[in-house]
Amino acid sequence: MAQIVVENLEPNVIDKLEALAKQNGRSLQEELKHILKQAAETAVQYRTGGDIARAREAVARSQARYAGKKLSDSTELIREDRER
Repeated sequence: MAQIVVENLEPNVIDKLEALAKQNGRSLQEELKHILKQAAETAVQYRTGGDIARAREAVARSQARYAGKKLSDSTELIREDRER
């Protein structure tokens, strides 16, 4: 199995990762492996390489995914958040 070395991480980033690992009942190494695996599995690339036809196809797929769905209006939620 490969090893990866990440140098010069800010101490506060390490502290947050350690806290997250503890919260999830994992070692720091296990938590980092989990985060990297999750990121690799869910990464989505929207590259079209300048191909307008591919860009249009991607837009059409997105439109089809949300067609007929009623999306909530977030205006009230934003107002409530600003008033806090």
